[in-house]
Amino acid sequence: MFISSTGSTPVQLINQQDTLLQSLQELGRCDTLSFDIEFDNNSYGYGVTLCLVQVATPQVCFVFDGLNSLDLSGLYALFESPDIQKIVHAPGEDLRLLHSLGCFPKNLFDTEVAARLLNYEPTSLTVLLQDKLNFRMDKKQQRSNWLRRPLSPAQVQYAAEDVIWLHPLKAILEAEAAERALLPFVREEQEMLSTIVYPAPAKTNFLKPSDLYTLSPREQYIANELFRYRDELARYMNRPAYQVMSEELVRDLATGTRQPESILREPGVHPRFKNSRFTTQLLKQLEQAGRAATAQNLSPQKQHRPKPTPAQQAAMRKAAEDREKIFVPIKQALEQQYGSHAAKFILSNKMVNSLVNGVITLQELPSYRQALIRNYAAAAGINLDRYATGTGMG
Repeated sequence: MFISSTGSTPVQLINQQDTLLQSLQELGRCDTLSFDIEFDNNSYGYGVTLCLVQVATPQVCFVFDGLNSLDLSGLYALFESPDIQKIVHAPGEDLRLLHSLGCFPKNLFDTEVAARLLNYEPTSLTVLLQDKLNFRMDKKQQRSNWLRRPLSPAQVQYAAEDVIWLHPLKAILEAEAAERALLPFVREEQEMLSTIVYPAPAKTNFLKPSDLYTLSPREQYIANELFRYRDELARYMNRPAYQVMSEELVRDLATGTRQPESILREPGVHPRFKNSRFTTQLLKQLEQAGRAATAQNLSPQKQHRPKPTPAQQAAMRKAAEDREKIFVPIKQALEQQYGSHAAKFILSNKMVNSLVNGVITLQELPSYRQALIRNYAAAAGINLDRYATGTGMG
């Protein structure tokens, strides 16, 4: 049933299979949709959980309840259809979740990308809606518990507003891009968006990069085994892992700074585990991990960060020189033509570092970026041959 409206757009919460099928028929007749996802990422439950999928046409908004055992495969098929354009805003995390569920949306239009190319800063949806449509979005529900049922009217309203206003926002940004001859750039970026595939995160290594130097190889192994055990407990309880035991406590247990019995006094431990039974189990995990580390002859000595070799030092100096002499002038030319914020998007510092360190080549960039970089380099008498195919790089 229709439960509310945003502006003149009715909002319908879909939590039954029959209404789901009816809504899919209506959505399937459209050539343009907007969508967004509300999910819980280890805030109130274990792991990343899809809670809502909100989809809007210019006439109606449907909010699909992802926790009500609905078969969303028909909706995912619409997302994957190349014949239907889907308007999104900064969809990276949403796409990562959808990819993990086997859905790979096609024909996307990211309003944030368009705004960045138009030199807007910041490009948050809240700011853009206020600036371009004079609509003030209420963000109070953004960090609410999306796992809780029933949903509040305020939650449904917030979810709907995330997608309803994307249709008029896209129209405005597209018109501005066309007026400034940026539409080909925008379209190429949108085409690239549909080719991104996010890999499924591995659940075997729970360590942080800093652990490689703050913990010895032996301590790293033990800590990783304790983190794995913590993850199993969190999954079983459907709680975020940090609510089982804090990361600091896990590392202290791995290094021997604290002993298992200290959990009885620790604030960073879930009350369910503050008992002697769990202390015994935790000690058993530590002993098993210690024996495995000994069997693998893992060193108890911390590893020092390796010093760069003379060749590596020379490469680092050359990369710094190229950043300054080659890419800084090109970025300055981009700033003069398109603005500083657009220039940071077209030629970001991360991209420059990847180029000078041989991680990527110019040929791997979108064609419009290649053309802009080459044209400004040619005008300044800068030779980019070594960055064209990677020859002599890295």
